[in-house]
Amino acid sequence: MSFVHKIGSLIVITIGAVSLLAAALLIVDIVRLLDIVQPNPSWQDYAEPLNRLLWSAVLTVVATLISIGSGILIVRGFYLKQSLRKSIDRLSVAFYFPHFIVALYVLALANNMYKMVDFYHPTFGFLEILLAYWLKEVPFVVFYLTVTYASLELDSRRLIQLFGGSKWQQFVHVEWAAIKGQVVELFLILFAFMLTAYEVPALLENSVYPQFGPTILAYYYSIDVGQRLVMDVLLVGVSIVLVLLTIGLFLWTSRTRHSLGKGSRSL
Repeated sequence: MSFVHKIGSLIVITIGAVSLLAAALLIVDIVRLLDIVQPNPSWQDYAEPLNRLLWSAVLTVVATLISIGSGILIVRGFYLKQSLRKSIDRLSVAFYFPHFIVALYVLALANNMYKMVDFYHPTFGFLEILLAYWLKEVPFVVFYLTVTYASLELDSRRLIQLFGGSKWQQFVHVEWAAIKGQVVELFLILFAFMLTAYEVPALLENSVYPQFGPTILAYYYSIDVGQRLVMDVLLVGVSIVLVLLTIGLFLWTSRTRHSLGKGSRSL
């Protein structure tokens, strides 16, 4: 195992250990609060945070699909046209901007637009969050897929084209076969992050659709310990779902993922 692979494995193990520790602390907190909170929260107490979790899940799925789709279109456009390949390095610079900064740019842009048109509706907060995530995550998707596209053998596309294959068939049999594992990984990474993210919805959430991230903080630090218990239970539930999805993803990609190392050696 190379030094880089050892570092990568160490990072994964460290993140896993910290995640398990956080989950254990949440469970300890739940057990402690069950003795303090009397009566224990009913299903009605979970209705509001579950509603916010649902809206966050809807926004997250939409933002994730748009970001991944846009990223694929951009990176394949760069790598299928030799003259544009250097331009992808300039786009990658946006990858290093924090979400907070991007959200501030969107907030300033939106406020100026609303002043110009003299119109605002709370639903626009939903669109502002979508725009902020799109601007921030598309460079990440491009960054994530760049190595794979750089290792693709474009001769395979030309061969399919020679035998009368359409552009869609070229994409499915050459590009999609190489990136489908990474696309699923990207979906899980972006979904897990955006579902519980705080800074973007906290800045842009002038919306009729309250998001789950700010709700976590509000419930966790509420003077009503019953709300903290409710949030602890929901966080453990969300964590279990994400862990199961991650395990399923690992088992699937271990069988189907394109070997980047093999692809690189074939160039």
